[in-house]
Amino acid sequence: MTEETYRRAAAGQHPANLSPDYKSTVGRSPRQAAIVLPHSLSEITGPLLAAERLDASENDLTKQRMAEPLGERIIVQGRVLDEDGRAVPDALVEIWQCNAAGRYHHPGDQHDAPLDANFYGGGRVRADATASTSSSPSSPAPIPGRTITTPGGRRTSTSRCSGRPSRRA
Repeated sequence: MTEETYRRAAAGQHPANLSPDYKSTVGRSPRQAAIVLPHSLSEITGPLLAAERLDASENDLTKQRMAEPLGERIIVQGRVLDEDGRAVPDALVEIWQCNAAGRYHHPGDQHDAPLDANFYGGGRVRADATASTSSSPSSPAPIPGRTITTPGGRRTSTSRCSGRPSRRA
């Protein structure tokens, strides 16, 4: 495999790090151009997690514990696409979400919101042949004390996706 197997973002594909109209970027943006490093083998080839087995309830975040968690039930659906808009069938998507009170079940989340003993907030789902996914979490709460939120102030994220490596068309 060559380095060209994994395409780097084209110039202008992402917004500039420095946007003087947004004052906070002035202190956070790099002062020098990035140093381009060669891709490692893992960036070119994987991760490939097609053989990884999923438990039946991993995509339903409301049925992973002994009782029902707090909060309204929702269904999150989507499709996994590569940078060229092509479907990535059998992709593994990892989901992390805070509970109905706005707190993650993680030692790093020390917010004073209560934990829900019946909501873990982590799960995985594998995309089908058309790259579609579906999971059933509880509706997450707005993020207390945060200045940057997602539309509607909800806190749900997909943190890992594995499928085929990117390829030049």
